[in-house]
Amino acid sequence: MFWIAFAGFFFGLTFGLLQIVGELTIFGRERFAGVGVGAYVLSKIVVLAPLLALVSAALLGVLRVLDRLPALGGSTYLSLFVTLFLESLAALALGLLASASVADAAQATLALPMLCFPQVLFAGAVVPVDELSVLGRGMSVVLANRWAFEALGRSLDLDTTAPGLAGHRAAFSGSPAMAWFLLASFAAVLTAATVAVLGRRFRTPFRVPS
Repeated sequence: MFWIAFAGFFFGLTFGLLQIVGELTIFGRERFAGVGVGAYVLSKIVVLAPLLALVSAALLGVLRVLDRLPALGGSTYLSLFVTLFLESLAALALGLLASASVADAAQATLALPMLCFPQVLFAGAVVPVDELSVLGRGMSVVLANRWAFEALGRSLDLDTTAPGLAGHRAAFSGSPAMAWFLLASFAAVLTAATVAVLGRRFRTPFRVPS
């Protein structure tokens, strides 16, 4: 479940990381023509969101065909899909924020491992969240991968069907709805942050950053 969750995060992040930084000069000209920052960022999401939905569905489909996921009802797979899609949107927004913040594509590439490692170490798979230090637990709260990992486990009822995961029982108990809300909130907040950062770089329609 953890690696499925991380796949959703990785796809979204890599889709977004180079989207803006490679078009700064082009966007400067578009700003000169009156294109709004918000419209530009939202256009990226509108174009990429369907691709992420397709990737999420394909991932689940391939895993089912290869018998890496159990034969369960359509509602369960819909729940898994919603989790992966929302996580990939949150990761896409994080990638766009990083892309809007760096100076060039090389810096965006270097940001990839720095953004991924916390999602691996503090998501609660390597060490259950309850066993992390106070700092680790605090960090995990803002990690999309933690909530996607827990939501996938809840959709599959791993708290009851996988008794060997006693340390994760609390994480896998309940409904995935709260995790969905948090993932959607991450996507919204990070998108707003991207608009703010890009707007600051282009304070007027006539300025193109070097």
